[in-house]
Amino acid sequence: MKALHIGASGMSAQQTRIDNVANNLANVNTTAYKKSRATFQDVYYQQLAGGARGVRADLGGGTRLTGLVKDHSSGTLQQTGDPLHVGLAGPGLLQLEDAQGRAVYTRDGSLRVDADGTLRSATGLPVAGDILIPEDTRSLQIEVDGTISAVLDGDDQPFVLGQLMIAQFTNVAGLRALGNNHFEATTQSGEALLDDGETQVRQGHLETSNVDAAEELIGLVAAQRAYELNSKVIQTADEALQIAANLKR
Repeated sequence: MKALHIGASGMSAQQTRIDNVANNLANVNTTAYKKSRATFQDVYYQQLAGGARGVRADLGGGTRLTGLVKDHSSGTLQQTGDPLHVGLAGPGLLQLEDAQGRAVYTRDGSLRVDADGTLRSATGLPVAGDILIPEDTRSLQIEVDGTISAVLDGDDQPFVLGQLMIAQFTNVAGLRALGNNHFEATTQSGEALLDDGETQVRQGHLETSNVDAAEELIGLVAAQRAYELNSKVIQTADEALQIAANLKR
């Protein structure tokens, strides 16, 4: 029965891989989406005795999923012309606050202003720093360091409203994905560090997804073929067991 379990583990792994590719393709047009990659590892190997000659054979136990790894490489910046859109050129992430006041991070710079003037992300979380945009703002300027200035009606002199908080991490791959393009720090990522100017804020731009549709389609075909091969393993093992069961007859 071991061959059946090995084939089944392979089919399960490839199904996970197919689902992951499908999720990446579904988000090919999602702002600042980071593609993920399924990683696997071999299940334990069993050493089989080789008889009088002492030849050793190693029999694998199949495969299993070890995790989904996010690829945090940057997408391209596209100009939108919206003064509330910010694209990040560099490794930093924009800091937000969730409903409990905890820090979460995103690369999605689709900002908006709610009814009370609070600057929020596309998902409705407030930008860290309690930045309020006055109702009579005539124009808004966001500098490359994240400083936000406004010119009000009846005034020609801009004044500073606050600054976007851009964070960096020692190991960005260690961030935990929360969904909706949000991430949180973990022991693997290390604590958030204040960006030292390596990341530039580009007003009127948004970052595209880093998903390569052609690459994902190639991976999808490969996963489908591997799934079929593992199903053949089960079919062959079933036929061998059927022959063994019929020997007595």
